[in-house]
Amino acid sequence: MNGQSPRPCPVCAGLDRLLLYKQRFVEGPLGDGYDVVVCRHCGAGFADGIPSQEEMDLYYSEQSKYAYDHSGGRESPWDFGRFETIVGQVAPRLKSANARILDIGCATGGLLSVFRRRGFQDVMGADPSPACSEAARRLHGVDVRVATLARVRDWGERFDLVLMVGVLEHLREVGEAVRIAFRLLAPGGLLYCAVPDVEGLALCPNAPYQQFSVEHVNFFSMRSLDRLMAGCAMTPVDSWRNTVEWREGAREPIAAGVYAPGPAPKPAFDAGTQPALERYLEASRQGDRELLSRIASLVVSHEPLLVWGAGTLARRLLAMSEFGKTNIVAFVDSNALLQGRLLAGRPILSPEQVGGRSERILICSYAFQTEITEMIRLRHGLPNQVVSLCG
Repeated sequence: MNGQSPRPCPVCAGLDRLLLYKQRFVEGPLGDGYDVVVCRHCGAGFADGIPSQEEMDLYYSEQSKYAYDHSGGRESPWDFGRFETIVGQVAPRLKSANARILDIGCATGGLLSVFRRRGFQDVMGADPSPACSEAARRLHGVDVRVATLARVRDWGERFDLVLMVGVLEHLREVGEAVRIAFRLLAPGGLLYCAVPDVEGLALCPNAPYQQFSVEHVNFFSMRSLDRLMAGCAMTPVDSWRNTVEWREGAREPIAAGVYAPGPAPKPAFDAGTQPALERYLEASRQGDRELLSRIASLVVSHEPLLVWGAGTLARRLLAMSEFGKTNIVAFVDSNALLQGRLLAGRPILSPEQVGGRSERILICSYAFQTEITEMIRLRHGLPNQVVSLCG
């Protein structure tokens, strides 16, 4: 593992924790794994043994997968469905269409484009990735400044609404991120945050242990999110817990809230996160048994394979199973930042480089199975036999 250990609890800064699971990766871009722990003081769940915030900022600046290279930067219909839900939650809280809106960690600006379609024209984004900034301007005409939170902290501007959607689960210094957002608020301004809801993870099938991804290092419940905000002098205005369709056939539980500056009592001990994580771990163990059985068959057959997907699932299986003993000839990934590199000694190819090869393609993804299959057949016209590791 990388980084400092023990990591203070991102919600209460406590140092006493209970270990639930050790996550490991082969050649992970943010280290070789981390420990999933629960704070004994407040009950929050988080990853211990992770890189510094500076290292994480550099990763999101240089290796962000949220530029959506495979689609020219365009978000999916499922993304826009989520964006419509968010605007529907927040827009009634804004005083006028002249509200100034900032989306921190906005990727390619799709959410801001939906706000503009709803009549809010004064929108701006901040994202550490230059590729995301370029795509936002090209696709949506949205101004996205290339900036980490450390740079955003120095802005003298003020906003009526600051959005942090799918951001807090990625950060080491979570409290500092909220305090930065606090300082950006104009009088009467609001902060909207949305994160995966740990209490619903076991009910939303995905690849085993996928929520303990290379990038996800905080596991929030609604109570822990409220407690984090209370510690940063933010009080809840409204909150939602819902499930969204993230990709075709893949759903994700979301905890979201609108907060305003002001004193708030700290919520009681979060008694829900530990049992929720334990339920998720048991569901992942059950799902892993099927994967390990398929991997064992591939080891025996020694059939040459092109593994499509070089992300969290592949790197975890290479570290924690016999996946590396299968006859993987090469990996394939649509992320241009991965192409040309090696993973476990095998080259990572672009989809275009698969043409003319005859090996069977093994899709190593749960949520993107349908998109990858369509890419193989419709976009690239590849005749290779295709199977999925996740069934």
